[in-house]
Amino acid sequence: MAAPKPIRRAWKFCPRCGTAVARTGRNPFRCGACGFSHYFAPVAAVGSILTDSAGQVLLLVRAKDPGKGLYGLPGGFVDAGETIEQALRREVLEEIGLQVRSHHYLASFPNEYAWNGFVLPVTDVFFVVEVESFADMRAVDGEITGWKFCRPGRRELNRMAFLSNRLALELYLQQTRAK
Repeated sequence: MAAPKPIRRAWKFCPRCGTAVARTGRNPFRCGACGFSHYFAPVAAVGSILTDSAGQVLLLVRAKDPGKGLYGLPGGFVDAGETIEQALRREVLEEIGLQVRSHHYLASFPNEYAWNGFVLPVTDVFFVVEVESFADMRAVDGEITGWKFCRPGRRELNRMAFLSNRLALELYLQQTRAK
């Protein structure tokens, strides 16, 4: 299978007038025939760092590519018409069946999401999240095959599906050690 390519390289025709593009991959896309312009800006996604009462971080084992079998954090893409905070609550509920009690912003990092032969630019927004209890936690939608509570070390960090998740965890660990 060919290496994934940036989504902007997939546009071979103007979506407004159908004119063939002389050269793909430009950002912004500009049609010389009708003047249509489109910027390939990143989409937004959320990630959450949850800890148990012993301070161990919840890592999820991804069931699907990208990153099948690697660790991830509860989270996902922000839907149209949804706030970042709504997406955070929805994703935690959808993936592990838990209600978010509170959250606070940690950081954001750029990410690339390779899917179906293309790479989508993403901005991941991370929060430290509290839930009422982990008692009812379960894999809800087939996105994960399991989970692990731990104090992430080099081994876990090296098995993160996305660099942005690793960077968020490293920042969180650095901040909690400084306290």
